[in-house]
Order: sequence, then structure tokens, then C-alpha cells
Amino acid sequence: MELVWRALTTADIPEVAALHTAAEAADDTGDLLSEEDFAASFAKTDLPGGSAAVVASGVLAAYGLVVLRGAPVGTHRVRLDGAVHPRFRRQGIGRELLTRLVAMARELHLARHPAMPLDVCTMVESRSAGHIALVEELGFTADRRSFELEVALGESLAQVPVPSAYEVVPFSAARDDEVREVSNAAFRGHWGSVERTPAEWAASFTDSKRFVPETSFLALAGGAVAGFVLARHYPVVLERTGVRELWIGDVGTLAEHRGRGVASALLSHALAQARAQGYQRAGLSVDSANPTGALGVYERAGFEVVRTWVDYGLPVAPG
Repeated sequence: MELVWRALTTADIPEVAALHTAAEAADDTGDLLSEEDFAASFAKTDLPGGSAAVVASGVLAAYGLVVLRGAPVGTHRVRLDGAVHPRFRRQGIGRELLTRLVAMARELHLARHPAMPLDVCTMVESRSAGHIALVEELGFTADRRSFELEVALGESLAQVPVPSAYEVVPFSAARDDEVREVSNAAFRGHWGSVERTPAEWAASFTDSKRFVPETSFLALAGGAVAGFVLARHYPVVLERTGVRELWIGDVGTLAEHRGRGVASALLSHALAQARAQGYQRAGLSVDSANPTGALGVYERAGFEVVRTWVDYGLPVAPG
């Protein structure tokens, strides 16, 4: 089988989305993405230097993306994403694709952060035996695990009162930059976390088409933001599963306000509002080793683990 290797272009988005859908159906990862989602990813990617399309007889057999982070601290962690269509697996394409993506990541890293050490990483669903075997064969090791959790928005949702001295208010665009700064402070020092610039923050949350301000809330203490819950909605989940899901993108509380029930109250309020707005389910992901006890907060709110993802990493030498 003759393969053509080239960079991706925006014209490939429909085929990439279709390939991803076929791979998800085979692997049951729950990672549902639309053409619009890939268009957003492509817009943030150096396609000529950080992407790969593998074409067999005019058909897209695999794709890969190198995803850079904006303001790395200490170590530059670069994420590698991609998939091989189920029809083209077990032919060495995945191995060659991942090898090429690592090489691309090295070149992009040297052009941007040459003084920093480089780690490349890729997320693997814990039941994907073939994927695990591939990354381990190439020297990747499991660095971290994250849990994906869900809760049905029925009548049995936990009701958590707002602690005294705090007020829960709807997200306001007027506080956008304040929330960004609180988020950066709340997650500072967390594994894999980097501070978001205003542009990165807007792209990830408040200017994103997926952001849902109506189910995003702030906890105020003395008039200042002490915590937040920011939500997203992915229409593709409803289209493919029939379930209207609210995705909890971020929950954060400043260190000096932790242990007082702020996050639990915010989450309880957001879930109640989501139910009132017709959402049937809420989902989120959390680092299994989160030092703030976030997993317990989510479990007390009724969330249950439905999947485990493994973050595999590989240190890459500059030469």
C-alpha cells in the first residue's frame, strides 16, 4: 500500500472529522468532535510545521496534530493528537505517525523555547490496549491519570447552600479578566497547568462558541471573585447521543478560600441551573492526583467516574 504523507490543510477538516468519528466509534472513547471543533483546533495549530495527513489511494488513513502551549514554565510540554482510521490499523501507520509528530514537536520547540527542556505527551483512553502498546513501544511512560465523570441532572441533585460571607452571581463579561487572573492563581503549581494570556483565555473560554455564560457562575467575597465555575456545551454530543450535556470546563477557588464549601456551592448552583435550562447530564474531567480534593467535591455532587485517561509523556532531547 502506497502512502502519501503531507501537512494537513483546512480543506481536510471534513475528512479529519469523519475519521475521528470512525475511530471513536471503534474505540468507545466518548471523545465526540465536530467539523467546527476541528476548525477551531486547526486555527490554533502550525499546520505546515505541526501536522500530518496520511493518504492511501486518495483516502485519509490517519492524521496528526502538534498542539503547542502558550506560556510554558520550567518544561515545555507539547501535546500530540491524532488517530488512524480503523480500516488502516495494524499496518505500522500509527508508529510512523507518532515518530514524525515527535520530530515535528522538537523542531517547533527549538524555534520557540530552545533553552527549555521538552516533553511531548499524548492522552490515551485506559482501555485502548493497542494505543497503550504503541506509545510504550516508542518509550512513552504514564505520567498522570485523569478521570472523566458524569452526573444525570435528575431530581436527586445535591443541594449545597452558599457559605456565609460569599455570594454566587452569574458570570459577567465585565469580570472576564478578573476571572482569568483568579484562574491562573488557583491553578498555579498544579501539574501540567500554565497561565493563560488574555488571548488564550478568550479562545478557551469566553470567546469560544462552546462557552455557556448562562450556566457559568462566580463566587464573590467582599465584592471580589474568590471562585468560579465555567461551562461549555458541545452540540455534537446531543446530535450523536440524544443527550443534552453541559460540560464543566473549569472549577477553581483561590487557595485562601478553599475548605469552606465554595466550590461545592458553585457546582450545586450550576447544576441546578443547567437542569432548569433543559440539560440532561453534566460532565467534567479531573486530575486523579488533584491536590485540592476536587475529586471528592465532584463525587459528593453526584458525579461518577465513567472513563480514565492516561497522560503518556516522553522527554525529547534537542539533537
